Amino acid sequence: MKRAVGRVAISLEPMQLDDLETVLLIEQQSFSTPWSSSMFRSEVRNPTSHLFVARPQGEPGDIVGYLGYRVVIDEMHIVIVAVDPAWRRQGVAQQMLCQAMAHARDAACTKATLEVRASNNAAQQLYYRHGFAPVGVRPRYYMRPPEDALILWRDPL
Repeated sequence: MKRAVGRVAISLEPMQLDDLETVLLIEQQSFSTPWSSSMFRSEVRNPTSHLFVARPQGEPGDIVGYLGYRVVIDEMHIVIVAVDPAWRRQGVAQQMLCQAMAHARDAACTKATLEVRASNNAAQQLYYRHGFAPVGVRPRYYMRPPEDALILWRDPL
């Protein structure tokens, strides 16, 4: 995969089953408890789930990240966000978040929520810059390593 140089513009596209091989590679590099292929397949088929891949504009074959959320009544529940390590710090996560929130608003969502590791300061800063605020803690939400999750909300979306 090509390495990013400077800020990259991305397009967010619905995840297809053909994207899973690359998505699983990024997943393994990003999380201590990665989702399995069957978990992604289940989400792709779930009508309340929206999974997207990010591709650099002008490079349609590359996947540089992905984001997934579920719709619960009028809420966007962000369940997964990851960026390929070679493409981090290039604005990919920010663009994925903005584009996914616009998609959720178009789907009649009025607020958004997510959980984030208490130690993941970079992700927290991203979410805070986009209007999310902490409202609680889920003790020992993460298993490897054991860690609390901060519950963040954005209302209105």
